[in-house]
Amino acid sequence: MRHHQRTCAVRRGAFGSNDARHTQLIQRYLTGLRYPFSRVGCERAMISENVLDAALRDLFDLSPVPFSISTTDHDSRYIKVNPAYLHLIGRTWGEIDGKPLGADLPYSIDDPGRLARMNLLETQGFYKLAEVEMQHISGRIIPTLITAQRRRIAGESFDIEIMLDNSERKAFEQAILHAAQVDAMTGIQNRSSFETHLRGALANLSSESRLFLAYIDLNRFKRVNDNFGHSVGDQLLRSIAKRLVEWGDTRDFIARLGGDEFGIVSVYQADDAFSLSRFFDLAKTIAELTVIDENLIQVGAAIGLAEASAGVSFDALLDRADRLMYAAKSSGDLIDVRSELMGHHLLGADEKIVHRHKRAARF
Repeated sequence: MRHHQRTCAVRRGAFGSNDARHTQLIQRYLTGLRYPFSRVGCERAMISENVLDAALRDLFDLSPVPFSISTTDHDSRYIKVNPAYLHLIGRTWGEIDGKPLGADLPYSIDDPGRLARMNLLETQGFYKLAEVEMQHISGRIIPTLITAQRRRIAGESFDIEIMLDNSERKAFEQAILHAAQVDAMTGIQNRSSFETHLRGALANLSSESRLFLAYIDLNRFKRVNDNFGHSVGDQLLRSIAKRLVEWGDTRDFIARLGGDEFGIVSVYQADDAFSLSRFFDLAKTIAELTVIDENLIQVGAAIGLAEASAGVSFDALLDRADRLMYAAKSSGDLIDVRSELMGHHLLGADEKIVHRHKRAARF
């Protein structure tokens, strides 16, 4: 049965070209596999060699599985493909006949992953179920699983590839990953994703960068749930999350940590300007009035901001930001931002701006 399947694989690749030399080469390969099969199976079924050839060609044409036969040189030029392969990449045979496979890859033909697969073909003659990205003519990336074999017949070599479209499996994996990382209520990153990101950012911290951790707790949020119900509270959380995302930029990783608490990891280049007033602006943005179901609602923010020092641990940095946040919350103000930076990294003029923001926000 295995011989029969391998015969089908190669014969399927025999369509799509008028190159008689390669057709003859493939037929020689088929002959070596077909005769044992014919003696055992075909004679019993009284199927002639010509009928078997025609059947294999029909199977190739109708197969939903993409097949490709290519040269063994660095460029891997197309020799034969089947209709399913053309459908996968969105091209016609005339567009790819004799052309390098690189045109249908979303990466360089010298990509390390591709070179590793080519080395496997060279050294062991095959590889199985390798995850390979192909590219549709529209630019869409297609994840595939490829099993390949290198054959040499009458002094000539070629590579056979059998492909499985892996899009559905990859989409399922992405959906699971998304669910594990994203807060279902607000649509932003969740606590697990936040902790993973912060650990990675601390591990990559160098003298050329600065890392800040902001812990945010919403002031007076409990009153919203008590007075208007949890449905309104949920809508308010989504609104606040949207404001945080709109406030942030590429330096900021924003997540909901649970309840009415949020966290922000901000990474700056060492020579980037940093101003504490940016986080007071965030607090004021959070405190803007919100209309939900014809109800005018306002909450505030207590923010604790800590900068990561060299060698600081994950837990130590969290604890510092958490203590600063609780200090801000204990003030009783609608908004308050507490930071280790006050009086240390800020200039006097900046510090006055910060305190002026604080006074103006006391409702």
